Amino acid sequence: MMQDSLGRALGTLKGTRMDDVAADEVRKRLESAWSERAKRSQPRFVVPGFARAFAALVVLVAFATMRADADNPLYGARVAVEDSLVAFQSDPVDYLSQLYTERLEEAARFESTGNALAASRARSAQTEALRLLNQVSPEPNESPEPSASTSITLPSPSPTPETTVAPTESPTPTPTASPRPTTVRTPTPKPATPSPTPTPKPSTTTTKPSPTPTPTPMAVHAYGYVLYADGSPVDGACVSTSLDGTCVAGSINGRIDLQFTAKKGQSITLYVRNYDAARGGTLHGKVTVTVGGPEVALGTITLR
Repeated sequence: MMQDSLGRALGTLKGTRMDDVAADEVRKRLESAWSERAKRSQPRFVVPGFARAFAALVVLVAFATMRADADNPLYGARVAVEDSLVAFQSDPVDYLSQLYTERLEEAARFESTGNALAASRARSAQTEALRLLNQVSPEPNESPEPSASTSITLPSPSPTPETTVAPTESPTPTPTASPRPTTVRTPTPKPATPSPTPTPKPSTTTTKPSPTPTPTPMAVHAYGYVLYADGSPVDGACVSTSLDGTCVAGSINGRIDLQFTAKKGQSITLYVRNYDAARGGTLHGKVTVTVGGPEVALGTITLR
């Protein structure tokens, strides 16, 4: 019964038409409701267009700064940012070691291309990385600031004094007396004993040996390679003429090149060291060679 009544009511509404005034009022209410809903759906905070453009510009400048080489005016800002990040590193020694190696290779690259200004900037940044590394993990008497090729002068050996050889004097033979003959009953004349002939004494003449010519100093070019125990090349190794002495040369990509003055036949000992925190600290190695000419091969030096 209820369903029949509802069906008849809906049937009567189907044929009923709303007047224009009521339809216009309903339309206005719907438009107002949609407008308010659209306002509520908009974000409360909107970033202006110029702010987005400025943020993009800052990101581009920061990216260009961190990618700047030593020949770029932004290189100083890059070095300052990299140095300031040391305090935020979990392992500052490893971070500074990598930074020192990168700047060393960068300086060597610009030196090979002949860009002295860029190489000087890279060397200054390399020195700053070394200073920070010594502050974080100081090493006594450590000065691993090498140069790719350095000329040094080694002390000349003092000449050996000449020795005069004294000849040995030959012994003079002593004359032996002949036995006296036995006399018989028959008297016979006594034979005369011949006197021994003296042996002439040889004359002593001192022969002075001819002096050995002293070798003259000459310019010597020495070259070789520095490797770790696992065979990887060593960069930035310190080469000195005494144990823990001042660096006179350094290794680049594992190769050593240095110039010095020495004499032919002179024995030269070179000491090599490098600090690597990942390998246990400072590693050492040495090599001894004899100068035979203007080119001396040092061979391969292994740091342990």
